[in-house]
This record gives sequence, structure tokens and C-alpha cells, in this order.
Amino acid sequence: MHFVIGGAYNGKREWVKNKLITDAISADSIQFRKSVVERASCKDVQVIIWTGIEKWIEEKCVQGLSEATILEQWKRELTDLAHWEKGSNQRQVIIIGTDQSKGIVPLDRMKRFVRDVSGWCHQFTAKKASRVTRVWYGIAEELKNEED
Repeated sequence: MHFVIGGAYNGKREWVKNKLITDAISADSIQFRKSVVERASCKDVQVIIWTGIEKWIEEKCVQGLSEATILEQWKRELTDLAHWEKGSNQRQVIIIGTDQSKGIVPLDRMKRFVRDVSGWCHQFTAKKASRVTRVWYGIAEELKNEED
């Protein structure tokens, strides 16, 4: 599992796209997702790219779910994705997260809650991932690589 993190509009998706081109991954074998998807829809997929997790977290917060429930759902999703990825050495999971820690803390209680829960989900993702890359202004910095 590869976690790519960086600020909003800092080139994370472009960097991932270029990495997949370099790895000669066909666009037909890539699944983009922004929510939990049933595993049956992944059988012909080589790469799953989860983007917009902060929006997913915000939706869960607006639904009134507790931080513990949201974190548990995210942990379960990552565990399922890791299991899927281990099913074949041709499979990859890439999670793209937007770093919200370098800005003004929102005054609105709900926005602060979403920011906090996003940070906790990002921390768990970084621990679970074998690779973590920070992309800042289009420049990638490898923070963790347990694949070597």
C-alpha cells in the first residue's frame, strides 16, 4: 500500500499518474474510488486509487458518526484493501490524502472535527502503508519505504 500525502492542489494526482505511466500500468486496469466499493467490482483491476478520503470522512461526520466509528470504518477499509493487494503481486493500492495540518485551524466545530478525524485516519494510513510519499508543489519526498 502506498500513501501519497500533500497539500491541496500540490500535484499529488499528477505525480501518481506519472508514476503509473512509468510503471506501464494500463488505464483500463485502474479503479479510482472516493467511497467504499464492494470487492466483487475489483476482480479485473490492477491498481486501486482511493482519493478524496477527507470528503468521505466529512460525509461520515455530517451523518453524526463518532470519531471512533469513523476510524474503525477506515481501519476496516484499509485492512480489506491490504488483503486485496496481497492477493496478487500485480496489485497495488494507492491512497491519496490531503494534508490539512499546515493551515489555519477552523473556527467551526464541525470543520475542526473533520480535520482532526482526517489527521487520525492519515496517521493510521501512514502506519499501515509500506510506502509513504509527500508531494509538495509537485516535488515528491519519500518518507517511508519498506518495499526495498
